[in-house]
Amino acid sequence: MLQRVILNTDLRQAVFQAPMAPQSKTMWFDPQLRAKSAELQETIRKLSDTLCEHESASGPRKRARKDSDRKKFAVAVEALACNVILLKAVAADTLLAVPRSHNFIWQGTGRTSPVFEQHFLTAIALLASLGLIIDKQRGYRISARLKVPSLIGPTARLAQHLPIAPPDWRNVYQIDDPALVVLKEGKDIEGRAAPIRYAETVQTKKFANQIRRINKFLRDADIEVIGQNPGLSLGKDGQIIAPYRRSLRRVFNNGTWMHGGRLAGGFWMSMERSQRENIRIDGERVADVDYRQLFPRLAYVRAGQPQPDGDIYDMFGDGTGRDGCKKLMNAMLFADNPLGNWPEDTRQHFPAGTKLRTAIEMLTARHAPIAKLFGTGLGFQLMRIESDMLIEVITYLASIGVTALPLHDAVLVAESKAEIAAKAMRDVFERWSGSPCAIVSVRFSSKQQ
Repeated sequence: MLQRVILNTDLRQAVFQAPMAPQSKTMWFDPQLRAKSAELQETIRKLSDTLCEHESASGPRKRARKDSDRKKFAVAVEALACNVILLKAVAADTLLAVPRSHNFIWQGTGRTSPVFEQHFLTAIALLASLGLIIDKQRGYRISARLKVPSLIGPTARLAQHLPIAPPDWRNVYQIDDPALVVLKEGKDIEGRAAPIRYAETVQTKKFANQIRRINKFLRDADIEVIGQNPGLSLGKDGQIIAPYRRSLRRVFNNGTWMHGGRLAGGFWMSMERSQRENIRIDGERVADVDYRQLFPRLAYVRAGQPQPDGDIYDMFGDGTGRDGCKKLMNAMLFADNPLGNWPEDTRQHFPAGTKLRTAIEMLTARHAPIAKLFGTGLGFQLMRIESDMLIEVITYLASIGVTALPLHDAVLVAESKAEIAAKAMRDVFERWSGSPCAIVSVRFSSKQQ
């Protein structure tokens, strides 16, 4: 059976795609939030009953809901309530972006979550009718792809029904997304890639089961973020930076299972690098254990060539221009054709006056064994290998009780487990490549306990 798979991130990109209100921050609605404590569950149940009573008394609804519809309505209220509790834990001017488009609600875009359908829109309308939330902005379409989001915010009266003054965000948790595996089409001219339908197979079920097991381990792991109690902050993806957000998904690209496959969804992925020093695993500071020069080394494996010595990106032998060589080389691995322009933020790393053709010729001569792979679009295939390797690493570490938070070609682990993780990464590289030449770096936090 065909199934639609949608990441929360894709939902925000495909449905909301909008400028934020200039006077406020925007937090994107997360349909996977639920009440953790029994007290909050009971409080939200009473709020749901209050909304139903108001609906009956005010006349919009003449008949009681069926049991199945009543459960859906209750889930929608719970998700909205949990989002608002977190909203109040962020800066005071933060607003919540919610999907209200009938195109989204009724044409299947939101159907992977039981939160969405008409009961979701009804819950928002009833909250507004009781004066518990206020519509700050109604969404509208700018173009076929660009839309302004609907924004809502809580009123002071909502504090009579929910613990939002002050909010206790630790009473909220995140369930797994119904779609643990997503297949996306290629990017359009605006740089966006929509999720697409696919038929479930033994392979896709295997992918989902892998992520499900990883998520189960992470759900029970001791992970905290210090320095943000009682307040929370928003990450680069418009979601809360909080340790409950540890449910991962796997994303494949360009309409094929051979491209991409990276993990997404963890709170640490939306943090700036400096912010990650506030993460604690098992009460310890974290170490960043990182594959170095992984894509070009995997390219050497694909070409059947021995691994080169030293730093692959150090084209001049003295460290100068290394960042530029890295950007240029990886761009050449991802490009479908020879590059016609400098990749973004690359040219300034080369000596003034250096022409792109000259830089490419130098890099090609330095790495002649893999030169035939440049401009062939190999990068997404290498990304698939990278993601398989990292899943193998974090699955193994979980089997021995080591919590590892994935970051593309790296993991964050407790400092005392850094060498264990580094050895696991070297072993996995050797199994995949037949070469012991993996370069794995360990970077410890600069902050004190």
